[in-house]
Amino acid sequence: MKTSDKNILNVMYNNHRILIDKITEYDYNGDIAVVKKMCTVIEYDGDVASYKLFNVSPYTGLVDMHTMVRVWIDCGCPSDSDTVGVPSKWTKENLHEWVTS
Repeated sequence: MKTSDKNILNVMYNNHRILIDKITEYDYNGDIAVVKKMCTVIEYDGDVASYKLFNVSPYTGLVDMHTMVRVWIDCGCPSDSDTVGVPSKWTKENLHEWVTS
């Protein structure tokens, strides 16, 4: 299976760079098999940059993903893990829960 990626959003927000990439996977015939998105956040602290993955479903819509990642940044980029430390995917519901708690 062949893949390609394309940056579809690259913006600064609150001293963080938000990068959303569209990843297209092709089947063996060259037809599009699936299209997903991945969101990476780069936090700048002076000359130091740290990379973080905003763990969200790759099928989340672009507008929702952009809105959710800004809320996540405003909350301090928290990590939500289960009891064994496996990161949970952020949803609108559990992000709202985090904000209100």
